[in-house]
Amino acid sequence: NLSRWLYKITETNPGSLTYQHVDAAGKFKYAFVAFGPSIRGFSLMRRVIAVDVVDAENSASWKWFFRGLSQKIPDASDLVFKLVSRLGAAMLLNVYQVDRSEFEVKDETMKFVVDLEKRHCTCNVFDIDKIPCIHAIAAAKHIKRDENRFVDASHLTETWAKAYAESIHPGGELSTSTYPENIDELSCPPPATKKKSGRPPTKRKRSVGEFGVPGSKSQSHKCSRCGTGGHNKITCQRPIG
Repeated sequence: NLSRWLYKITETNPGSLTYQHVDAAGKFKYAFVAFGPSIRGFSLMRRVIAVDVVDAENSASWKWFFRGLSQKIPDASDLVFKLVSRLGAAMLLNVYQVDRSEFEVKDETMKFVVDLEKRHCTCNVFDIDKIPCIHAIAAAKHIKRDENRFVDASHLTETWAKAYAESIHPGGELSTSTYPENIDELSCPPPATKKKSGRPPTKRKRSVGEFGVPGSKSQSHKCSRCGTGGHNKITCQRPIG
């Protein structure tokens, strides 16, 4: 029973946020869970949310998800949704020092301005990631400074330890727990599913690494006893003439 499980999660993990949404027929459609310890831990971290998108998920489900998320994490100018792609070696760049903290860094085609004191670079990677970009690393190396000193406190080990200090507790046995009187009013049947065409499979699909599967190394192996493929001398049952 999903409604009972969601209730137990909020009971055993104070501060948790849960939602359940049904379709026009009253059947399950979406569920949202944000654990209290995770919500409190996020307050110690950078305001960055990494989103893993699956092709089968549509825009309607994502809109519903972000509406639920906004209840605990409201939109703000410093909230970033990002995908990270790391750049190449900083040591290949040309660096020109302007003053104590400002530098001009050049690659083969463009120029970038780095300010180590303000932890800023015109490429904006330093500003968003809060970790020195390749231009900032090149500038720090130029004046023989450790680039790790310019990493934001949100990436430090002690900050991460505080963020993950709390545990997420299981809901426990649902059948023996106590619930509000109206808990079953929130229950809903599972979503409607489409039956796949054709006959249901009767054999397990073997993975590529298994013996004898097309494309695996084992397929080209031949029995040293009879010379045929698909088995070895231990499992060979062919009579030897």
